[in-house]
Amino acid sequence: MLRDIGQTSAKTDKTLIQRTEKYLRHLSNIEGRIKRQWQQTHPGEPDRFSPNDYQHRIQQLHDTNVHIAPRTYVSRLDSLQSALHFLRTQKSVSSTDMAILSDATGRVEQLQKHLDMSQDIYQYIGERRQQLTRLLASYSQLPAGLAKDFEQLKTTAYYYRQELEQYKTLINRPRKMEEKALELLNKIPAFGQFMAKYSMLAQLFRLPADYDNPGSLSGLQTRAQVQQLLQQQAGTGGAGGMAVLQEQVAGAQDKLRAMRDNVTKYGAGGQDMDIPGFIPDQQKTKTFLQRLTYVFNLQLARSSTYFPNTGNLGFSVGYKIKDKSTAGVGLSYDLGLGSGWDHIHFSSQGLGLRSFMDWRVKSSYYLAGGFEENYLIAFHNIAQLRNYSTWQGSALVGLEKKYRISQKMQGNIQLLYDILYKRELPPGQMLKFRVGYSF
Repeated sequence: MLRDIGQTSAKTDKTLIQRTEKYLRHLSNIEGRIKRQWQQTHPGEPDRFSPNDYQHRIQQLHDTNVHIAPRTYVSRLDSLQSALHFLRTQKSVSSTDMAILSDATGRVEQLQKHLDMSQDIYQYIGERRQQLTRLLASYSQLPAGLAKDFEQLKTTAYYYRQELEQYKTLINRPRKMEEKALELLNKIPAFGQFMAKYSMLAQLFRLPADYDNPGSLSGLQTRAQVQQLLQQQAGTGGAGGMAVLQEQVAGAQDKLRAMRDNVTKYGAGGQDMDIPGFIPDQQKTKTFLQRLTYVFNLQLARSSTYFPNTGNLGFSVGYKIKDKSTAGVGLSYDLGLGSGWDHIHFSSQGLGLRSFMDWRVKSSYYLAGGFEENYLIAFHNIAQLRNYSTWQGSALVGLEKKYRISQKMQGNIQLLYDILYKRELPPGQMLKFRVGYSF
């Protein structure tokens, strides 16, 4: 388990450094473009751009000798660090286990350090943005190119903040073995005392040594005393004093609820919420694997002179380019079902290769299309598929409706028009109706 903690922390730490470095280099390039455009529109004026600190901060990320006090609180990370430090104080730990323990502790501490540095970097990005805002305030209207780069700088800062929040969520997700180990440690009184004294939470709040002693709470107002004081103050306003106070409290609650809704809508971006017309794209902060979707769909065709009843089974892998657009590739298989309920017979009636793309046009409605190559002849072995002259193409375009089935699964209905259906021999279906599921 200790090795796993160390390896997982190191992997997350490496990814955090790489992503932060990528954002810093991108921001540095954007600032460079803004500076060049400003100089072009202000020839002969002294350089008012203070040099940025992006490169120095990239170097700090890779410098193992940099030490900073931990201040970014992540519950699981705090528990792990406290548990690892506690175990290192135990004399019963063997030298081999102590080496593994020390390595895991070091890796977790490195992750904590780089989380803190990332928070500092985000604060610095905000300061740079404010400096540029003041500098560009001399324009009554920003030139198109300059405005575009400045908007890109603000949105990049927003996405960096969102990615930091995702890393915190990921780090805070405990594993079963860790939960069990911490559960056992919490049953040891010495560990509870160690946590109360040395954990980050204890350092942040500086709890007194006798915090659990009721005597240390003497002098503090109880809830009943506070409520009585409020009633006395409200009573000075007449018979309706308490009602007025309740209305004010309700109004304050409504304002807090509105602020909470804004934070939920725009994320934890804080200073990035002033970007007019900006709609965040949730795919920007996801990894390649997190953007993949898996699609299964079904299309039925009735029997004809040439074909029996068939079911076209398709499986595709899609990549979410944006929240509103997905593109992918897949395979399809035509399963022959026979000619009726009395003559059910399964057979291989065809195979297909497909590509697709969809684009949301409104709400849950999408414009869908794609290209397919289909082998429309019954086959009994793979060798028959190598006759490429018998493959026939389809160009599909149509509408798609998506609907939510569960948190992880989505359904879709497609109605597609085959532009090349007349070229198929024999002529294929002009309209294709498909139902499917994606996850």
